[in-house]
Amino acid sequence: MASTTKQTRSAHRIPARRELHPAPREVAAAHAAPSAQARGHVRVHAHTWDAGMFFCVLLLLAVGLIALYSASYSSGYYLYGSSTYFIKRQSINAVAGVAVMVLVSKLYYKVYAQLYRPIMWLSVVLLVLVATPLGTVRNGARRWLFGFQPSEIAKIAVIICFAYWIARDSQGLRSFKGLIRPYGFLLAAYVVLLALEPHTSGMLIICGIGVVMLLAGGMRLWYFIPIGVAGAGAVTAFYFLFGHVRERFAVWLNPFLDMQGDGYQGSMSQIAIGSGGFFGLGLGQGRQKHLYLPEPQNDFIFAAWCEEMGFIGALIIIVLFGYLIYRGFTVARAAPDKFSAMVATGITAKLAIQTLMNLFVVTGILPVTGASLPFFSFGGTALLMQLGEMGILLNISRYMRIDARQSE
Repeated sequence: MASTTKQTRSAHRIPARRELHPAPREVAAAHAAPSAQARGHVRVHAHTWDAGMFFCVLLLLAVGLIALYSASYSSGYYLYGSSTYFIKRQSINAVAGVAVMVLVSKLYYKVYAQLYRPIMWLSVVLLVLVATPLGTVRNGARRWLFGFQPSEIAKIAVIICFAYWIARDSQGLRSFKGLIRPYGFLLAAYVVLLALEPHTSGMLIICGIGVVMLLAGGMRLWYFIPIGVAGAGAVTAFYFLFGHVRERFAVWLNPFLDMQGDGYQGSMSQIAIGSGGFFGLGLGQGRQKHLYLPEPQNDFIFAAWCEEMGFIGALIIIVLFGYLIYRGFTVARAAPDKFSAMVATGITAKLAIQTLMNLFVVTGILPVTGASLPFFSFGGTALLMQLGEMGILLNISRYMRIDARQSE
């Protein structure tokens, strides 16, 4: 009887211990229970991060620094008396950003679900402060606060808030009331605050992130009809309310009609791309960057790269971005729970939307909106935020389902 009692106690202790620390083979079974995921009680063991994503980010960053130095040494010398002005600062930001990426990759992703409310209010307060005299005006827009752009914080805030709300109540997406509150209210607040700057590209990126996440979260497809009508109405309103939007539409259709005025940016960009041909003029041999191409170190860095590296060089960059976006959505598909899947989807959507917007603007497919190219364009705030977001993706990849990793 004593032996039987010991065996019974032992049998009761073993499942309890395994429940706290599930074995790797139990990860897929635990992940398959949607009710447990919804409550957020599933905790899987961390494994190695996505090496392909990590090295792709480092490669894009390295190529971006090379492209930045080649594109910016003329404007750096002309504006600041130093041909290395931009590359020195971007290199420091890159080193700091990689350190941030590695550190963030060690931080368990569920922490962001607990901090969604402070992050949301912080982003709103900072955007309000930008509209005050504390904001810095550059090129006719008030987008900076003490040297950084709060719109970058608003982008990650939308991702975290939407992910938390969708994971908490995905059924709310099935009704108009559930869409309007809280998703519509938050997007409307950001659109109003960004319109005051004005920051058209920021509004488009944030709204694009929101739509992609709502669609991935289970929003009814036919809801796109009123959303499309609302989007068309917003574009029409922006066209008639803001003079700079009308000007961008006009020069977008034919930038060569006003090459000395509003069409200068678009025309110089297309000349630079066309001059590169198939193989390019050679690294460092571009001509448009010598005070012809506007903002060669920022919004139009891809045009400078195309002139020097040609179609082949441009294709390499597009393939690298495409692979990184593919890896991001792969992580989202194999994420351990709803919240992490939505966060990964939002971060990857942000990367894809911002990259496509920059490429479309540079090539003339879209009007000039001021969207920077991730990992390439000069800017400390943007680079640090982008690498930090890659760190979040890497952390989620460490908890990918075992069955999904083995199927790759």
